[in-house]
Amino acid sequence: MSPAHLKNHKQEKRLFSHRVSIALFATFLMFSLLLARIFYLQVIQHDRYATLSQKNQISTIPIPPNRGLIYDRNGILLAENTPGFRLDIIPELVADLPITLEKLSKLINLTPDEIENFQQRRRQQRAFNRIPIRLQLTEEDVATFSVNEYQMPGVVLSASLIRHYPFGEAFAHVIGYLGKINENELSTIDRTRYIGSHMIGKSGVEKIYESLLFGEIGRQQVETDSKGRIIQALEKSKSTPGHDLHLTLDAPTQLAAFRALDQRKGAVVALDPKTGAVLALVSTPSFDPNTFSNNLSSKTYQQLQTASTKPLYNRALQGQYPPASTIKPFMGLIGLATGAVTPETTISDPGWFQFSAGGRRYRDWRKEGHGQTNLRKAISQSCDTYYYRLADKLGIDVIAEYLNQFGFGQLTRIDHSVENQGLVPSTAWKARTQKAPWYRGDTISAGIGQGYMLATPIQLAKAVSMIANRGIAYQPFLLAHFLAYTGEMQTTPIKQQQTLVLQDPSIWDEIIEGMKEVISNPHGTAHRLYAKSTYPFAGKTGTAQVFGLKANEKYHADQLESHLKDHTLFIAFAPIDDPAIAVAVVVENSPGSPEVAQAVMDAYLRKSQ
Repeated sequence: MSPAHLKNHKQEKRLFSHRVSIALFATFLMFSLLLARIFYLQVIQHDRYATLSQKNQISTIPIPPNRGLIYDRNGILLAENTPGFRLDIIPELVADLPITLEKLSKLINLTPDEIENFQQRRRQQRAFNRIPIRLQLTEEDVATFSVNEYQMPGVVLSASLIRHYPFGEAFAHVIGYLGKINENELSTIDRTRYIGSHMIGKSGVEKIYESLLFGEIGRQQVETDSKGRIIQALEKSKSTPGHDLHLTLDAPTQLAAFRALDQRKGAVVALDPKTGAVLALVSTPSFDPNTFSNNLSSKTYQQLQTASTKPLYNRALQGQYPPASTIKPFMGLIGLATGAVTPETTISDPGWFQFSAGGRRYRDWRKEGHGQTNLRKAISQSCDTYYYRLADKLGIDVIAEYLNQFGFGQLTRIDHSVENQGLVPSTAWKARTQKAPWYRGDTISAGIGQGYMLATPIQLAKAVSMIANRGIAYQPFLLAHFLAYTGEMQTTPIKQQQTLVLQDPSIWDEIIEGMKEVISNPHGTAHRLYAKSTYPFAGKTGTAQVFGLKANEKYHADQLESHLKDHTLFIAFAPIDDPAIAVAVVVENSPGSPEVAQAVMDAYLRKSQ
């Protein structure tokens, strides 16, 4: 064997010792790093990983925007947001939902309605979303839940803003109210925009201007513990508040109208005849819109819906009434404009009208008649016989053509969520809808605002504004301007809607003088207002029959049930020379509409002086 193949034991021993040393050093180094990591995690990062060990998670919480405020024309607040607390449930974090709901029911007296509403929302949303179980808690509820919160993981108490209406019932039908978003609304709204928000405008200004009032949602990342409680806030994108709305309404005038109606069934609409701005819009009986923001039960809502007084019904915009004698100034104008009568045309009124001798007698409201009567007297004393003859001479289609030009039978297009259009009948209308011919008797009923003819209070207010303006009418509107949170202001343009140009402009003066004598003439149907009036105004009374009388039957109000008594109506504008307000009033089954109108005009004109 050659020397090259002999082993060097000393060299191998040194190499082995060197390798062992390297291995020991590597082992020591790795062990030291492991100890350092353990020290870092267990000591330095103890708090952070202790929370992670408790199943903490990062969540994104939507931040609903502050809803825009609503003011009247004077800056008086009509709808505001007040701070409160609500209770939400995150289903994903609740181990046993039925037991949790049972515990909550005992703690804060949850109603079956609240539980059913929660379950309905839960079916519509994802399990990790916060779903409200009660939208507004009392101080006692907050205290009770806070003490027991540890027992209910996934149930979260949070601050919120609650819609509040300082004037309650007085503005309910015009401002509207907020309510819970229902399934139909969920199918039409942008769900991403409304995530975290559970209320939406249901009627009135709140509904029609929902897109302006709502704003834009924000979001915040938060760290929550296993019970859904927020540990710390992380990233945040702010929400954008809704626009503040400034309405044309005049709060003192609105309140005067509400008080004057005194909870009787009826309506008041007051307009600025020069612009169409709505100064007051009242319907009574009314309701408290705050109840819809405060855990309204289905039982309470059902009671509001089925009440005989119909408090949810907006009589000012939806109520369709026979205009009765308030139509007579317009009928007189049609007669003058067509040449059917002149200011000097005089009839002899025996208290009734016949088409032919021996035929049916259509009676005047005054049994003995009005004697010799011209147009002004026919307006001021509301002579039915004069208008029977005039209507028969004109024919229904001529009447309908002119009344349409005053806006009767048409929507006013007011910026509100509800409105009916009334009815101006014609031969074509009756043939189409009744499948029957038009009769002369139908025409004379229309001539005194009865029969098929129907008008809403806002149509009457707009029409009398047209007389005040001598032929010009503007579209009624509620929104004067809105103010963005940036300070930018956008104003609603005034829209001229109807114009009636007469060949003889003096016709307007003749009609207005007749309406003036309704109050100023001792025999006028509203002369009782004259003594209390501090300004000249023009008006017209009306009495609408709720049920028809037979040919020789007499009307005895004291023998009728209240719901069968006549409605009273009144239209007016003031002052005559420079009209600043036009009013229409309907009081159902009760007298007093002229007094209501005078109280409304007093409130506005005295404030303006």
